[in-house]
Amino acid sequence: MNNSLSKLKFIVTSLIFLMPLIGFSQKETDGTSEGSNKREFFDPKVKVKDSEAAVRELREEINQIQTEMDRMRLQLREFDDLSAPRIRKEIKRLVNFPENISEITLKNGTVVQGKIVSEDLDKIIVQTNIGTLSIVQENIKELKPYDRLHADVVLKGEFEDQRHAESRVFIGQVTNSGLRRADFVRVRFRLHDKRTSIVAQDSSFIGGEPYSFYSGVISESSLSPGETSLFRVEVKLPAGVDPKNISYVTYKVLFDEFN
Repeated sequence: MNNSLSKLKFIVTSLIFLMPLIGFSQKETDGTSEGSNKREFFDPKVKVKDSEAAVRELREEINQIQTEMDRMRLQLREFDDLSAPRIRKEIKRLVNFPENISEITLKNGTVVQGKIVSEDLDKIIVQTNIGTLSIVQENIKELKPYDRLHADVVLKGEFEDQRHAESRVFIGQVTNSGLRRADFVRVRFRLHDKRTSIVAQDSSFIGGEPYSFYSGVISESSLSPGETSLFRVEVKLPAGVDPKNISYVTYKVLFDEFN
């Protein structure tokens, strides 16, 4: 009996030690265990399905995007190179007058400068820097070629007005602010009464620069661009005119232009 009891104890003890080992072995071989998943995930032999094809496709798309960006950069560079001259040409067309410009003076005093595009018995079409105009022939007073280079002699500052019993004396300066020489420059003054009628007038040439023309004529009252000269004009009152009857004074600078 003692032998049987000893054998039973031996079997029970053996089972106690073998049960954990059996359970551990099952856990290790179970394909759904966490340990099994981890080993499979980090196993270098395991690859993503069609990974090489996906990488190739991605590289091709990147190359296409890069090629398209290079093409757009080239187009932008060409646009910058071509647009600047085009813009400069457009600005020049808007600012400058066209060639063969004519100066058209209308009967109402309006002066139009531009290129005559077409002309017939009734009207003329003129291209100007602000657009195209249609002008009726009967409204035209004078039509001549336009020269961009002109003299522009104007009064410089205020003039001195000396009042005497029998005359009025005006002293001042004129300057040529134009781009061409002015010849035979003179200043004219007129005296008006309260009815705007001209009571008296006179003019005087300036003391300008001497200039000899091809014809042999010499002008001593020429004025080059940017130059200034003095003038003195004496306007004598007609007999019997009371100086108090002079209401206001007007003046005008007169000159000619010769080549």
